Amino acid sequence: MSIPNSPQSQTLIEALFNLKHNGVLGYIDERGRSCGDLYDWGLHPHVAEEGSALAADDAAFAAAYPITLAGPAAVTGHALFPVMAAAGNLNTVGILVARRLTHQQPHLLEVMNLCRVALESAALTIWLLRDPDPGVRRGRCLSEEMEQLEQQRRFLLIDAENEAGRGERFTEEFRTMNAEHRRKFNVMLTAAKAAYTFDKPPSFTKMVRESAHWVDAYTPDTEAIDAGWRERSARSFYSYGSSFIHGYRWMTDYSRDGTVWSLVAEALAVSLSMTECAACLYEAASRAPGGARPEGSYVPERLEPTIAAWSAELFSS
Repeated sequence: MSIPNSPQSQTLIEALFNLKHNGVLGYIDERGRSCGDLYDWGLHPHVAEEGSALAADDAAFAAAYPITLAGPAAVTGHALFPVMAAAGNLNTVGILVARRLTHQQPHLLEVMNLCRVALESAALTIWLLRDPDPGVRRGRCLSEEMEQLEQQRRFLLIDAENEAGRGERFTEEFRTMNAEHRRKFNVMLTAAKAAYTFDKPPSFTKMVRESAHWVDAYTPDTEAIDAGWRERSARSFYSYGSSFIHGYRWMTDYSRDGTVWSLVAEALAVSLSMTECAACLYEAASRAPGGARPEGSYVPERLEPTIAAWSAELFSS
């Protein structure tokens, strides 16, 4: 049975490790403390204001595509949910990062997996909103809506098989209700496919790469880092993060001798930056012209310059 290091010896070990590895643990701790900054924002989402680009997109989408189940705020819903999920995942990352010091538990796999999911979700929000052309934004929303409806159709097929295999556990009334729901859903989906022309959304691999490339182009870096770092880090992390999230062991060949901490630092940096940029993009699209900060806003003040710049550059027309 191993005996945990005392707090004093743990502090010394980390100090020596930091000295040898260019302060990587300090960098991780700093990023970890920022991971919860968007949590309250995610719990109190800012709906599209009257006169905002997002409100106009919602109205135009509802008028153009009434057959789907998207409701009166389709673009808002599709853009907001992923970044809310990313904020929640990163908040948990921050809690886990802190446990390395408080409990001597690094939670490496959990942090990597949550960061990868956050990166993927943030990339979806960015892909949906990044184009200044409202027609492109609505078209991407339709692509995402139809893709999710197709996934819902597959779930309903599986659920019907699951229901049938459980014998008498469900009442006849319950079975009838579910069967009618599936029937109505399939009628709606068939009609929507016949009525609308839409493209398939890009793969998440492509979406992550292109969204990170866009953020690199539209975000003036304040850190002493080279241009294009997000795209490179996102592509790299999305690749090796797949190893961890699917339980593959190949990535362990490249994470020995303390180098795993550099991977964690990269995962934190790119997932946090992409999630913050996704939140900024959503805020810019959802605010009335001028991009003024709403009263009682939960978005961190440090993100306001980016929100104001994107509001003027992307959503002023």
